Amino acid sequence: MKNILIGTLTKRGIWAASLLSLALMVVFVQPVLADDFQELLEQVGEDYATSYSSPFLYAFGPNQNSGMYQTASIPWAGLTFGAGVKVMATHLNDDDKTFSKNIENVDLGDFDPGFAGEMGTVIMSGPTVFGDTGTVGTVKGYLHGIEVFSQDAIPGLVESSFVPMFAPEAYVGGVLGLKATVRYFPEMQLSDYGKTKFFGYGLQWSPNHFFPTFPVDVMVGFFDQEMTVGSLLETNASTMYLAASKQFSLLTLYGGYAMDDSDMSVTYEYLEEGVDVRFDVEGRQDNHFTLGVALKFLLGINLEVNAGDMTTYSGGLMFGF
Repeated sequence: MKNILIGTLTKRGIWAASLLSLALMVVFVQPVLADDFQELLEQVGEDYATSYSSPFLYAFGPNQNSGMYQTASIPWAGLTFGAGVKVMATHLNDDDKTFSKNIENVDLGDFDPGFAGEMGTVIMSGPTVFGDTGTVGTVKGYLHGIEVFSQDAIPGLVESSFVPMFAPEAYVGGVLGLKATVRYFPEMQLSDYGKTKFFGYGLQWSPNHFFPTFPVDVMVGFFDQEMTVGSLLETNASTMYLAASKQFSLLTLYGGYAMDDSDMSVTYEYLEEGVDVRFDVEGRQDNHFTLGVALKFLLGINLEVNAGDMTTYSGGLMFGF
């Protein structure tokens, strides 16, 4: 019997949403929130968990694939290097805060043993992970169009319109128009669920050396990132992009186009049945446009917007030479 239990969690606001995302994606503070996320998932089966988690999973790719650059200018001689941090936040639509999933022609006995062998329809609905924390979802069974059972599910974990994250970053460049960048966070123990690992790398190249009179700087690049959060999450994100920039004294305007790919796997134990559940979600966003501005005075500051299937805002603070 797939009995769906109610999870009761304290209501949290936007700051908790930030801490949740940081805990899940970089695990810098408050790993207990990742525990809360897993404890909720452990109360539901795969179908419910996939729909419930999807907004977070969809936002992962756009967050990781933003903040890739703040200029297209890369020297061909003269070493440059720097380090800093990038901060991102993907905006969620109102539709991402609730879900409704219909499963037709299913054995209702999988959800309520009193209807074993009866083929009907199951409708799951309620808040997603970023939905109303005061409302619990439901799982309802219908036989010949008539509701025959209803079970309570789980509430939202945090109420937020944004899914934020940050990533430490370092770069070195200046040889034949090449620039290499890494994103890295040291391994950390995540409560009872194992260690968290986060690493990304990318390469950029500028051909402006061959076109010295070209009015703007241009470059091409790619970036790959992998992360595991204990036994809970496994993630991959990659992007390839073409960018251009124009410098005006201390100010640089930049923009570009990128092709993206991302996926995430979630693994947990469904406590009611004592079985491991694993599901994979492909990213929603396949490409995006970037428009940003950077200011260089002792240190580098940049702000940008990335527009695709979802909208992601990004900023950075970099110290470099």
